Amino acid sequence: MPTQEMLLEIGERIDSLITLDVPSRGAIKNLYPYARKKAGKPLALAAAQALCESVKEKGVVFIATGWPDRPHINPEIAETDGPPGAAALARALHRGLKAVPIIFIEENLVEKMAIVLEAVGLRVLSPEEAIAAASSHAPIHAASVLGFPTDREEAKERAKELVEKYSPRAVVAIEKGGMNDKGYIHTSRGAETTKDMAKADYLFLEAIEKGITTIGIGDGGNEIGMGFIKKELREILPYGKKCLCGCGGGIVPDTVTDVLVTAVISNWGAYGVVACLAAILERIDLLHSSQLEQRVLWRSSDARFIDGITGFVEPGADGIPARINMAYLDLMAETVIQALRYAGKKGLLNKGARYLKIPVE
Repeated sequence: MPTQEMLLEIGERIDSLITLDVPSRGAIKNLYPYARKKAGKPLALAAAQALCESVKEKGVVFIATGWPDRPHINPEIAETDGPPGAAALARALHRGLKAVPIIFIEENLVEKMAIVLEAVGLRVLSPEEAIAAASSHAPIHAASVLGFPTDREEAKERAKELVEKYSPRAVVAIEKGGMNDKGYIHTSRGAETTKDMAKADYLFLEAIEKGITTIGIGDGGNEIGMGFIKKELREILPYGKKCLCGCGGGIVPDTVTDVLVTAVISNWGAYGVVACLAAILERIDLLHSSQLEQRVLWRSSDARFIDGITGFVEPGADGIPARINMAYLDLMAETVIQALRYAGKKGLLNKGARYLKIPVE
């Protein structure tokens, strides 16, 4: 394994990439400094290290994602930021830590999420089948996608049942709206959007109660995990204290996760965690490559997810087209590859570590 000093350097570089404000949204300048100060280390690295410490071979990891976008028009309209990041993280956890990922999303988005998840090479099965596949004598790499309730009481009961049944080693949220202290979920623009959003906070509350590692990844200050820096965000975000719905709670969620990763685009935050996992485990095959990103974004649009900024059914996320996301992932991959190559020359890697260059077509 690279030295801690080298991992911190890699983490700094990855954080600089996931916080580069390419779309000029402006939110990251408010989010990152507070999260970083409280964490005391690069955020993507902190998340990757927490996962490495918590996730055991064949252990289950819960990943919550999905953002119904324009539900007042149709609740099946959802955005491309979140599902690709969840799929990329699921793949890396499965390949690198032999985890069994279970992704949670709104009931009416399960089939769409399954399409995205299979784009990264994981066969979507029931949780029991995916767990059994982990011990199969013949290789079958599987994950699962489950719907999670939008009703609060149902969500509470379901969370208890799921955590008890599957004993997850970690619970992760990627671009998942979180409830404020009044129980309401909001967009970053202050609008209330509670009704059609799965109440995934209850998965985290149940995990926290049982001492399970929790991680939040977000880009606007209104996602699960932002409670980590709630006090600061309420003061600096435009709708931090006062939203547009009149509930009086503002847009900042109440749930506090163990680790918070803030990024310009939530997918990029997930990709940053994947990159740090690749560095820690010396496994460049875990990296979410540009070729894989192209496939995932096209399959996301095939599944009828929309770009949440442009409103088009197209292979992009938060206004950034596929070609830019692909170039960005090439840059992130090369950052890790070059660092591991340097470490290899210095004799800091395990014998046989896979730090050869990924071919770019």
